[in-house]
Amino acid sequence: MKKYLIAASAVFFFIMMVEDMFGADRAPLNPPLPVAAPFNVSTQFDGEWEGKRTDISGDNICLQTRIIGTIKEGKVSLRLMYNNTYLEGFVSDTGELALYADSQKWGYRFAGTANHDRIDGDWKVTNAVCNGTWQLEKTS
Repeated sequence: MKKYLIAASAVFFFIMMVEDMFGADRAPLNPPLPVAAPFNVSTQFDGEWEGKRTDISGDNICLQTRIIGTIKEGKVSLRLMYNNTYLEGFVSDTGELALYADSQKWGYRFAGTANHDRIDGDWKVTNAVCNGTWQLEKTS
């Protein structure tokens, strides 16, 4: 009888553990793109943009990558070329960027400022050691 009780307890705890891991909805790593910008959007930075993201952590999974994209009517759409992650968001008349990543795997946080024909900023990943800087130049 003790064997059955121990076996039943083990099965119960296993089911509870699996349910805890897979049953509940996980919070997304990246907040979703809001319907409206958190500021007045500006068209003064509209155009094609290209540049790179550089890592300073030294971790091998944090590779430098090319970034390409556009700003159209103040809406930002950029792509990290090495893993096809999209950064979408908005730019204000002061050059402030609000960016949101679509990655299901990495918690990207990109902050930056547009100034004439250049964007500079910092980035990090919330679920890895990766972090560094990024720069874009306006190409058209």
